[in-house]
Amino acid sequence: MAVEIEASRRLTYYAAWVRETGKSIILEAAMAKLFASESAKRVVDKAMSVHGCYAYTKEFTIERLYRDVKLGELYEGTPEVQKILIAAKVLYAR
Repeated sequence: MAVEIEASRRLTYYAAWVRETGKSIILEAAMAKLFASESAKRVVDKAMSVHGCYAYTKEFTIERLYRDVKLGELYEGTPEVQKILIAAKVLYAR
C-alpha cells in the first residue's frame, strides 16, 4: 500500500514540475489522476480487509475513506475519460 501511495505522489509531483516549466501537462495530469484514483481504490480495499468488519463502523477513518474514494474518482473525470486523454495524447505525439 505504501508503494502505491508513494508512486501516486511522485506522478503528481512530476506533473507539477512539468507545469512549472511552462509545458502542457494534459498527459502528465491524466496519468497522475488515473493512477492515483485506481491506487486509492486498491489501497482502501486492502485496508478494509485488514480491519475486517470494524472497517464499516463510523469509529474508523477507513469507513469515510471507502466512501470518499468513489467521489474522488468521479470528481474530475472517470478513469475512462483519463484513459482517452492519455491515448489521444500518446497517439498524436507521434
